[in-house]
Amino acid sequence: MPSALAIVFPEKERAELEEFEVPRPAEGEVLVRTEVSCVSAGTELSVYLGSYDDEEVPQRYPVRPGYANIGHVEDVGADVHGLEVGDRVLTMANHSSHYLRREGKDVLEVIPDDVHSDHAALAVLAQVALSGLQRHPPQLGQSAVVSGQGVIGQFLLQFLKAAGCRPVIAADILDQRLEKSGVSGADLTVNVAKDDAAAAIRSATGGKGADLIYDCTRTAKTLESHFKVAATRGTIVIVGGLVDTVPINFFRDFILRELTLTGTFQPSVPTEATPRTPWTQQGNRKIYLDMLREGNVRTDHLITHKVKPTDAPDIYDMLRKGGQESLGILFDWS
Repeated sequence: MPSALAIVFPEKERAELEEFEVPRPAEGEVLVRTEVSCVSAGTELSVYLGSYDDEEVPQRYPVRPGYANIGHVEDVGADVHGLEVGDRVLTMANHSSHYLRREGKDVLEVIPDDVHSDHAALAVLAQVALSGLQRHPPQLGQSAVVSGQGVIGQFLLQFLKAAGCRPVIAADILDQRLEKSGVSGADLTVNVAKDDAAAAIRSATGGKGADLIYDCTRTAKTLESHFKVAATRGTIVIVGGLVDTVPINFFRDFILRELTLTGTFQPSVPTEATPRTPWTQQGNRKIYLDMLREGNVRTDHLITHKVKPTDAPDIYDMLRKGGQESLGILFDWS
C-alpha cells in the first residue's frame, strides 16, 4: 500500500511526521489528498505546550494537530453522490497528506474555482472571527478595539470596518503585526508594550472608551486591562479561548459601569440554523468565501509562511519562542 504522512505531537513540545497507509474509502466516504493545511497557532500551540492539561481533562498524547485543510477528492466509496474525483474541498481535517471524510456528516465543502487554495485555507480562522462578531453584533458607528493581532484579530478588523464601526483600533505588543493591521483597515494602531494604550483609546473615542472590545490574546492580564478602556455599558467579547484565571473586582470594574462580558467558542456554534441561532459554521465559511470572491476581505498580507510538512518541528518551535514574525502559516502538501 502507498504511504501517507501526518504531523503528530508524540509528547509535549515535540512535533514529527508519522507515516501511515493511505486508507481506502468505505461506503459513503471520500478519500481526500491534501493540497494545503492551515495552522491555528493559538490552539495548536496550546496543545503542543500542554497548556490545556488539568486534573479534570488531562492532555493526552500522541495528538494529530490541525483542523483547516484544503484538498482534492482522490477516491470515493459507494453511495457518494454529491462529490466526484478531482473536486477541491474544504474540510476540518488534521495536518495529513490523506484522510477520509463521510459525505453528509463531516465538513466537505467544494471550493469555488475563483478562490485560491491558500486563501480558502484561512476560512476556519475567519469563521472564528465571525462567530465573535455575531456573539455581540456591532452597530453602525460604534467604536471597537481588537486586542491581539493574529490572523483572527486581523479578520475581525476587516469585518468590523465592513459593519460600519468607527474608529476601529488594533492593539498588540508587536509592531510587525500592527503594520499588517493598517493594511487590514485599522483606524489606529496601539503597541500596548510601548504606548499608553488607555490614553490612546480614550483619546480616539472622545474620552468615553470603546463600545466594543474583542479579545483575541488568550491572556488574563490583557483582559484585566480592558475594563479600564471599555465605555460605560460597553461590551467585552472573548474570542477563542482563555485558559487562565482572571481577578476581577466585579462591583467596581463591572457592575457599576454596567459592562457586558461574553465569549465565543467556535465548536459551540451550531451547524444548523434555528430561529434563536441563525448563524452557523457552514454559513460563516460561506460568508468568508463570498467576501473573498467579491474582494471585500484581504488575505495576501496575512500569509507569512508556506512551508513543507517536514518543517513542522521548526514551525512549532518558532511559535513556542513567540512567533513574532508569523501570522498565517500554511503547510504545503503538494
